[in-house]
Amino acid sequence: MTALKLIVLRKPHRADRAKPRTTRFALAVALAALFVAPNPTLAEDFPAALKRVDAALRTNPSKVSQFALDSCFSRRNFAAKLYESRQVERANESLKFCFEALEISETSRATGKTAESSMGEMQAKAAKEIEKALTLTADLAKGLEIYRDCASCHKPEGWGLATGSVPQVAGQHHTVVIKQLADIRAGNRDNPMMLPHASIEAIGGPQAVADVAGYVDTLKMNVHNGKGPGNQLELGKRLYQENCARCHGANGEGDADKYVPRIQAQHYKYLVRQFQWIRDGKRRNANAEMVAQIEGFKDSDAKAVLDYVSRLEPPAELQAPKGWQNPDFAKPASK
Repeated sequence: MTALKLIVLRKPHRADRAKPRTTRFALAVALAALFVAPNPTLAEDFPAALKRVDAALRTNPSKVSQFALDSCFSRRNFAAKLYESRQVERANESLKFCFEALEISETSRATGKTAESSMGEMQAKAAKEIEKALTLTADLAKGLEIYRDCASCHKPEGWGLATGSVPQVAGQHHTVVIKQLADIRAGNRDNPMMLPHASIEAIGGPQAVADVAGYVDTLKMNVHNGKGPGNQLELGKRLYQENCARCHGANGEGDADKYVPRIQAQHYKYLVRQFQWIRDGKRRNANAEMVAQIEGFKDSDAKAVLDYVSRLEPPAELQAPKGWQNPDFAKPASK
């Protein structure tokens, strides 16, 4: 019974409370089955399965109750967190609930071609959106309204979490934000937690991408970010100068024209995770030159250089003053 507490259900809508008890009983039985019966992993890989669940949540093809939709949404988010922490088997098992609750098949229908886009198709789709978004003038007021949803994870100031589960995005080059959003939306970068909030259905097309990227670029940065242990900083500095500075800049300032991110004041644990994913080939949209540059890095060397990076500070004009809070969030959201 302890595991069942992992599911956070929203209170059913009024209309839902009138639904027959048998529907809720069936859902409860399906829930219990997850923990008392052997559950093979889904036939599809997790990102593909998650996309099918998200599509079903949007369209509700089986016309299931709101209670089922709410239950699946909670379970879907929990599965995404498991996947982000590399607990792939548990993530697949958790997502299986959604296939049962939404009454969708666990395997895709054979269509004579793969359901998922090829890497080339995903990259082309992302490139097209990047090219379009870069030609548009950002509407910062609309960018703020989009960012209000982002703030639930990235926080109103855009500072993320020192635990490394959410990066600091404040002050990031708008070109970098555009590229990462486009890659996530096209499937060229896996980010199960972010995709539902960044999709075309959620925020709109290239103009929305330009708007929110422009707004993020205006946020002041926090230099009291999560840092490493500080015991190998000389080694880290040397490794950074030898391997990283040519692209990321002498002080981690990045390069907006080349989509190289600003890594100043980024959380140490986030840097470590992304470094490992890039080195190990898990992050599809990683720069090929960087992959080749770091493929021989030992974990100890990686931690040393990223500890050093976490201590790089942006110029004074980009830093938030002590105690700064985003004034835009002191105002009520427009309707």
